[in-house]
Amino acid sequence: MRDAVLLDAFREMMIMWPVAIILEMFVFEKPVVYLTQRLITPETPILLIILIRCSITICLMCPTMSLIATALFKNFQAAGFIGTWLQTAVINFPMAIGWQIFLCGPAVRFLFRTIFRKDN
Repeated sequence: MRDAVLLDAFREMMIMWPVAIILEMFVFEKPVVYLTQRLITPETPILLIILIRCSITICLMCPTMSLIATALFKNFQAAGFIGTWLQTAVINFPMAIGWQIFLCGPAVRFLFRTIFRKDN
């Protein structure tokens, strides 16, 4: 990968990051909670609940963010919009899973535990 491609990705991230936050908070939060509640029981281990919720979030957010990225940044005239969008989603999905489950998700949960620590 050339450095210019990486710099372009960081420029695109300045647009996509706020879009992702808005979508997650105002569009997908309730469906994710609803679907998670349908899949868990009171005996479900907390780690499994976290993984279920992360997985549902990825399954909803990745295709949506790929759709937005395709519309804003991809040159889809040659291959068509739907084909380019599906290819983008398939390429992004493995990275989204790894990022959410192994890196970003645990980091954000740690930050929230640290900042909003309950006093016993």
